[in-house]
Amino acid sequence: MKVAIIGGTGQMGEWFSVFFKNSGYDVTISGRRYKRCLEVSRRIGVKAARNNIDAVKGADVVLISVLPQHMEDVLKEISPHIREGQKVIDIASVKEVPVRLMHSYIKNAVVLGTHPMFGPSARKENQNFILTPTNAAERKYTFEFGGFLKKQGFSVRIMSPEEHDAMIGEVLSLTHFIGLVTADTWKRMRVDKHMKTSSTSFRFLSDFVKSVVDSNPGLYSYLQMDVKDAEKAERLFIDSANQWIEMVRKRRRKEFSSRMTELSRYVERIQKNWK
Repeated sequence: MKVAIIGGTGQMGEWFSVFFKNSGYDVTISGRRYKRCLEVSRRIGVKAARNNIDAVKGADVVLISVLPQHMEDVLKEISPHIREGQKVIDIASVKEVPVRLMHSYIKNAVVLGTHPMFGPSARKENQNFILTPTNAAERKYTFEFGGFLKKQGFSVRIMSPEEHDAMIGEVLSLTHFIGLVTADTWKRMRVDKHMKTSSTSFRFLSDFVKSVVDSNPGLYSYLQMDVKDAEKAERLFIDSANQWIEMVRKRRRKEFSSRMTELSRYVERIQKNWK
């Protein structure tokens, strides 16, 4: 089985190149700069294509790993060269727009919108992988591709592109927002002067914050500014923060303890649903 990865020189593209190679696939990558593509291909042991068109011509599966805002340009380029029987997958962090674009440009192959719910530093075991089929052909391929992912240790979730994007606004965009605001707060506080005496919980939080600020700014700005419900969730977060500040300011210890106990029960309940 041959897999072409467009955007194979990016962090997630490289991750999937190694993943498919280790799973026994014949992998070819393409990128914006051929020299960079050669460097990556030699380092990880896959093939390099001179351009996206050369990459897709011999592939059974085409995986598109580019920013959502670049998706249409890629599809315009490769769609005339996609043949019947091929599968085209995207891994963008949003799904409604990429899926609509794939349906618009690719008429003779099965497409599937997917979202790996992890970053390039993650191990594959017990990670969530969302698939968003929209018709019978895509659901059939979801059964095949989802079965492969489960054998590789992933937890596969199936939902519509609309359900996915609503969830992203409430979960992923908010998570990134918290990480960015925390880093900005630390910078303003000059918290680096305390690093050598920091607590375990601070170090745990700093690992999360670093994973956010080290990510692609273009992608994260898209997830903040182009995902519906992102701002709604973030304003709710700010409102909750103001309520807690008010409790602290007025020294309402009984209410503080009561709400903390209530939240502990809530988080325990939702964590059971993750397992």
